[in-house]
Amino acid sequence: MFCRYCGKPNPDNVQFCGNCGKPVLEAPAPQYAPPPQYTPPPQPQYVPPPQPIVQPPPQYAAVPPAPQGMPAATGVSPKSRTTAALLAFFLGTLGIHRFYTGKPGTGVVMLILNIIGAATLTFGFGIFILGAVGIWIFIDFIMILSGKFKDKSGLLINK
Repeated sequence: MFCRYCGKPNPDNVQFCGNCGKPVLEAPAPQYAPPPQYTPPPQPQYVPPPQPIVQPPPQYAAVPPAPQGMPAATGVSPKSRTTAALLAFFLGTLGIHRFYTGKPGTGVVMLILNIIGAATLTFGFGIFILGAVGIWIFIDFIMILSGKFKDKSGLLINK
């Protein structure tokens, strides 16, 4: 028999606890549960990362249809072939046709080579510089007339 208030055993079967003095009642001995057994936490399962969604590239038509009343975009420059040909024929030594088609770098080179060629003409080798520039202008003029000359954007001057 145990004291239900202080838990001390009462071997003499007395009515009052010798330790706390309270009445002793029949009570079973306190039972202690064994400590829980250690179980390892569950291991996380491998979950592969989600695969990115790959969208196929959009399909585009080669040339979009032109609005009504507008010419179709066929790779033609807005510059005039006639204007470029006239500029190359009359002012080609100054490179004006190159400036007109949006190629100022080569226009400046033509202009500078003509100035250098004219300045060194008296020394004898200026004729070679002027001849090279003349051939360049002639090739540009023929390409403009045949419709193979392109502007700064790579579009044919064909109007």
